[in-house]
Amino acid sequence: MTDHGSSRLEEDPIGSRLGKVSTKAGLFTVLAIDHVGSFAQTVRPDRPDSMTGAQIVEAKHPIIAALGPISRAVLIDPAYLAVRSSAGKGEGALTDLGLIVGIEDGDYADVLTTPRLLAGWNAERAAELGADAVKISMYFDPRGDSSAAEAFVTEVVDQCRKADVPLFCEPLALYQAPEERANAVLEGVRRFGGLGADVLKLQFPALPEASEDRAVWDQACAEINRLSPVPWVILSEGGDYGLFRDQVEIAGRAGASGFLGGRAIWREMATDRSRTREAQDRLTELSEVAHAHGIGWRASRAERRVRPIGG
Repeated sequence: MTDHGSSRLEEDPIGSRLGKVSTKAGLFTVLAIDHVGSFAQTVRPDRPDSMTGAQIVEAKHPIIAALGPISRAVLIDPAYLAVRSSAGKGEGALTDLGLIVGIEDGDYADVLTTPRLLAGWNAERAAELGADAVKISMYFDPRGDSSAAEAFVTEVVDQCRKADVPLFCEPLALYQAPEERANAVLEGVRRFGGLGADVLKLQFPALPEASEDRAVWDQACAEINRLSPVPWVILSEGGDYGLFRDQVEIAGRAGASGFLGGRAIWREMATDRSRTREAQDRLTELSEVAHAHGIGWRASRAERRVRPIGG
């Protein structure tokens, strides 16, 4: 879907940088490969701890080289960004790609860790090394106290404003039963959506285990769109590719501005290079789905500026 938002939105530094990590239509079709521990688990499931940091960076090179040109933007970890910065135009370089870097200290398995930045990293350093945007993720209990996580987001928002870089905020909701998923994700939008991040990166709010009724999925995504004061995207969460493709379509119809997709796209390719074409086809299809059904971030941001939050 074409992005008809005001051109003034891209004239400010934040809008200009968001333009570098999105397509011309304003959709985020981002290759997510900022995983560290979970990446090692994917590549060496029997011996993940045997992978060094350098080996993890090296193993990501062919994935980014094959999929980056399709996505136009990539979400990477600080170690990869540092290598990219020192590589220049040599091996490991990320030429012509928009760069989002995840700077939180933790991985998707670190559920109980108090949110914090990786030692030595902040928004300013990320920008200095070439990042166009910053991403942070944090787990929270939708039924409990999330003040520490909210303070963490507020701190990074302040850093990003000083560095003139946009922030993707990824609140990861904890819940017990699949039926609790939708309310948990929506609570994340309520608690974190108004703290100043530029884009929310969200779990898809419905699970097949809870309901296979796509109308229920539609309704949950529509509620996200109603509540969110900023553009939003969905993450693949390491799930099944076919399911993720359907989720991108449903979220897009509800008002999402694309996706940041990881293991659902490249899991098999990470250990079997003969499946590179399969991963490329997946990312191409996801991009087509996002463009067919989603709304560009400029139009999304403009629309949210003229309606009351939750309206």
